[in-house]
Amino acid sequence: MTRGTIVWVNLEDASTPEFGKTRLSIVVSNTIQNEILDTIAVIPLSTRAPEIWPLRMELDTKIRGRKSFAVVPGIRQVDKARLLDRVGHASHEFMARLNEAISAYLS
Repeated sequence: MTRGTIVWVNLEDASTPEFGKTRLSIVVSNTIQNEILDTIAVIPLSTRAPEIWPLRMELDTKIRGRKSFAVVPGIRQVDKARLLDRVGHASHEFMARLNEAISAYLS
């Protein structure tokens, strides 16, 4: 699983305010580590607008015809068994912006 892949992830067993249900997410963990470990780090996506930097980043491409937003505070580690279908891949430009948002959020 490569960094920047957009994939359906089963996030069930979540408690409020965590994201639950099966939803699109973007892989943010390092591609090399993703090959080795049994888990990956993802950020869930939402169609709820607007962009609020650094908490909510608008993807530069539509998914299933709709705008999507990476919800940075929802970052979490998931077992690879929770991964379902791959949908696409985020652009390098978006991933660079997302890196900045993650850094700002976690610092």
